[in-house]
Amino acid sequence: MAKQLNIRDRFAYDLSKDIINEGEIWDVDVINQSIEMIIGTSYGERLFNIGFGSTLSLSLFETMSNSETNRLIKDLIKSIELWEDRVTILSSEVSLISNSDNSLTLYIPYSINKNNIKSIFQKKLIT
Repeated sequence: MAKQLNIRDRFAYDLSKDIINEGEIWDVDVINQSIEMIIGTSYGERLFNIGFGSTLSLSLFETMSNSETNRLIKDLIKSIELWEDRVTILSSEVSLISNSDNSLTLYIPYSINKNNIKSIFQKKLIT
């Protein structure tokens, strides 16, 4: 007999396994995809959720001093902590590194709350 679905049940699509799971997914690839979605979305871009996102896209083409870089990192951490409750950001280890090819690489280390597995979200930002 098939399980009766309740409208209050939570379902999530697990891209890594191409299946629909009941509940939350704690896979590193799915969490990294979520973090990328959060930081890659500008505030106001989602019509029915204007508070979702970060200020990253507004900062990419600006000249960044150390204080502005620190402000951006704090904003990214705040946005991720607000929208991605499956992880704890290791704030003291987050960094934005300037590369020789005029790009930036963002490193966001985190720990998955359910199993304490540590991982790093890494994204090269072209400026």
